[in-house]
Amino acid sequence: MATALSPRRLTHSLSDVTVPEAAQPALYSLADLLWGESEDLAQAALESDYIQGIAKGTLKPDAYGQYSVQDVAYCHYGLDDWRAAADRATHAGLKTFAEARVKSWAKYTKETYSAWHIQDPSAIKLCAAAQDYADFESEVARTYDPIYAAVVMTPCDRLWSWLAQQLAPDAAPTNLYTFWIKENTGDSGARHLERIIDANADLLDESKALEVFRRAMLGEVNFFRSACGQPPWDVFQI
Repeated sequence: MATALSPRRLTHSLSDVTVPEAAQPALYSLADLLWGESEDLAQAALESDYIQGIAKGTLKPDAYGQYSVQDVAYCHYGLDDWRAAADRATHAGLKTFAEARVKSWAKYTKETYSAWHIQDPSAIKLCAAAQDYADFESEVARTYDPIYAAVVMTPCDRLWSWLAQQLAPDAAPTNLYTFWIKENTGDSGARHLERIIDANADLLDESKALEVFRRAMLGEVNFFRSACGQPPWDVFQI
């Protein structure tokens, strides 16, 4: 199925990317701290009706389809965000990674538009949750210090692989959505981004980075929740 693997999780075009390690072994990993401080949101995503429907094979195909079509549109905006990040990036590893992501997302969108008979992805109206998420990513990619692009883009990579890994032990061959679980367990994209964050940790304000990270995680949670008609989590819960 064309959208089993979101382009946010694609790893092709990344084989040439080299991200430098921090100059000194870190006493702590900022990337690990950001994830650790956001595990409540990861759990909320796991408990969403959408992900539980994937886990149990009970997700209505209409819900999967409408989420997937919106994900294609979301990635239409995301491709421009990665282009902005690539144009503005000056930090270790980020420019190379962003340029690789532009290539992989462009390839994905071209293939998926053809497979789903989409001529104009901008004509797909995003739900409020997806639009808010896309708008926030665009704001960060275009107006924050460029290194924060790595922070705002990491949650989706890390969350999707984490979710798939939680579901994998109980994935039954008869589950219609086992393909989604199997195809999203890899985390090479997340690891690349986390290395960029740690290599540039001295340039990031920890509290600001955590706010950006959690808002992006909340975007993921509410996008999942919207697919099955669940109300969004309030922003004040982050």
